[in-house]
Parts: sequence; C-alpha cells; structure tokens
Amino acid sequence: MITQDAFTSGKSLMGAILEKMVGINKWQKVFFVEVILLFMTIKGKINFTQMGRYSSSPEVRFRNMFKRVFDFVSFNSMFITKHCSDELLIGFDPSYLSKSGKYTPNVGYFYSGVAGMIKRGMEVGCLAIIDVKQNTAYHFEAVQTPAVKKSESETGLVKHYCKIFSDRIRILMKHSKILVVDGWFNKKNFVDAMAQLGLEVICRLRHDANLKYIYNGPKKKGRGRPKKYSGKVDLRNIDKRVFKKSYQDKEMIIYEAVVYAVSLKKNIKMAYTEYMNEKGQVVNTILYYSTNTSRDAIDIVRYYKARFQMEFIFRDGKQYTGLANCQARSVEKIHNHVNYAMTAVNVAKAIIRKDIKKDQPCSCSIQDIKTELFNQFLLERIFINYDINPELQKNNELKRKILDFGKVAA
Repeated sequence: MITQDAFTSGKSLMGAILEKMVGINKWQKVFFVEVILLFMTIKGKINFTQMGRYSSSPEVRFRNMFKRVFDFVSFNSMFITKHCSDELLIGFDPSYLSKSGKYTPNVGYFYSGVAGMIKRGMEVGCLAIIDVKQNTAYHFEAVQTPAVKKSESETGLVKHYCKIFSDRIRILMKHSKILVVDGWFNKKNFVDAMAQLGLEVICRLRHDANLKYIYNGPKKKGRGRPKKYSGKVDLRNIDKRVFKKSYQDKEMIIYEAVVYAVSLKKNIKMAYTEYMNEKGQVVNTILYYSTNTSRDAIDIVRYYKARFQMEFIFRDGKQYTGLANCQARSVEKIHNHVNYAMTAVNVAKAIIRKDIKKDQPCSCSIQDIKTELFNQFLLERIFINYDINPELQKNNELKRKILDFGKVAA
C-alpha cells in the first residue's frame, strides 16, 4: 500500500489522542508531536544532536524536555482503543540494547537473543498489545530493567517483571485478560503472580516437561487420600485416549488435554502440536499451554504464534526509529527515548492503516513512512530557500511524486 500525506495524517491522529489526555499542557503536546515526527524522519542515528539539526529548535531544548516524564501508558492505551480490533492479547518480552560506559544507569549483563548469549548492556521490559485480527502488535510501554546480581538474577528479574504488571494491571485489563509470553516465563512464581492479578497465561513447555494425567476414574471408598493422578505423561508417546485430536491441516495436528504440571503445581490446558512436512511426516513437536483449562487448543496455538508480532516492533524500532541510539545518561531520558522510538512505530502503523478497517490485516512498511517524511522534510527546505509557495495548485502533482520517491511500494 502507498501511503498518502504521512505528515498530515500522523499529526492529526496524534493530536486527536492528545486532546483527550489530562495533565499535559499545550507545549508538551506540541513537543510530543514534534519528537515522534522527528523519530520517523531522521535518517541515521537518532540522538539529541540529530534532533537539533533536523528541527528549528536547539539541541538543548530536547535535552531539557527529555527530563520530563510523559504518560506513554495513557497515550498508547487511548491509541489502542481507537485503532485496534476487539480480539486483543497482552504481550511481554524483554529486549537487550547494546550500551557501554560507566555512568549509564542500570547497565549490567543481560541475555541477547540475537547473539544467543549474555552480554553487557541494558534491557527494557516491553509491554505490547497484540491485535490478532490485524496480525500485528502495538507498543504499550517499555520499562528499563535494573541490573541484578548474578547470584539472584532469575529471582530478581521475575520479581521486577511481576511489578511491571502489578503497577499497570488496571489499565491493561481494559484491553485484555490474556497474557502471552515465551518459554522463559514458564516459572511457578511468575505464573502464580499473574493468576493473582487475574490474567490467563499462555506459554510453552520444555520438551522434557514433567506432566501427569489427571485421574477421573471411580473414587476409592474408605480411608486414605483419593487418587489424583494416573501416571506420568510420556511426551514421546502420548495417550490418545486422553489427548483428543482437536484440529488438523496440512501443516499441523493439535491434540488437547487437561493435565497436571508438576513444576507449576496446577492443572493446565495443553495443546500438544505436531508439525508435519510436505510428505505428512512429523518433523517437530511443540507443547503449548494455557492456565485457563477451558481454552480451545487451536486458540492457544494461534495466540502463542501471534506473540511473534512483538519482534517486529523491536526490529522496526532498531532499524527505523532509533531504539538503540540513545546517548542519554539518566533514567528519565532513557525511558523517554525508548518509549518515543517504539511509540513512533505505532503511529507509523496507524498512518499506513488509515483507510483500512480495524479487523483487517495489512502489510506495514515503516521504511516507506520514513522515506516519505524525509522527502517532505527536504522538500520543505527547498521551498523555503527558493521562496516557493508550497500551496500553489501546480505544485501538488510534483510534490506527490517527490514524496513517493524512493518508496518500496510506490
């Protein structure tokens, strides 16, 4: 799809949401719109120096304004309500950002999925709302992870992640009660904390997970504890009298059953999924589950796969909106930079989807939005320097050609 007039569309949709927000003044609204458009316009690294070069405002203005905390949760919540369909999930995923130096707060050792190893840098825990019908994800808020000691890294991280949810649960629950996370979060203390907050967790199990069949036979009379389980689940040879086939197509077969997870100490709804090649041979098996034992297995698989849309927020943020370019050395400035970068991806998606229904998927090219906005920035400088009236009718067709120059979809 070829977007039209990205600058006007972006400014209009942000303005409509900012007018409904309380607690921010006119200058904060103007600054927010300016920064988001700059993040979508600047080519190369996006930092305070670059913002000063591309804007009529001096660099020091951006350095000072980034000290003030903006309510990204309220903005993105209103944005999601306005632009998303009615089938939503909550997603959460930490993202590693390369960062060095002695004076940057919360720099430590975190796992990098790209490198496949623990590296020195910083990490942000990213909340997102995943739109299943649109097949895309929208940024909600990113929170920097504090550096924890190696001896208590896992416990400390889980505690921090749980606090992120508990602090925002009221507004998160307005959008969805289903949380989708990757296999790292398959931990009793995390799953229990989410259950206490009222969230259903959809996750995946290890291939060697310790599971037990639930005993549903006749109850034993007399003294003694009633029988609860009827043996361990052999994941290489499941009992298909218990696991019922619930879905099949050319790519996969799904078997579902309610089983007891020993590590979680609770009953779960398991979607035992076999993936097949073109010859119909099983090449891989993945174990998905939900803490809601009445959830359909096909929805468990579908929702977990939708979680991957979060990865595109990180990709687009790092490639196009300067997510990894922050040069600030304060908690507030880093928080603002990261959230501006990822909120800019939201706005770019909304510009692309301007005339598309909420429940319809579409392909989103953030690169095209960035190209158009940069072309507009350059064209305005030409008009100003050559004293050309940009509103002249004869300029409209030429202007459109210049704005589309270099687009992939043009």
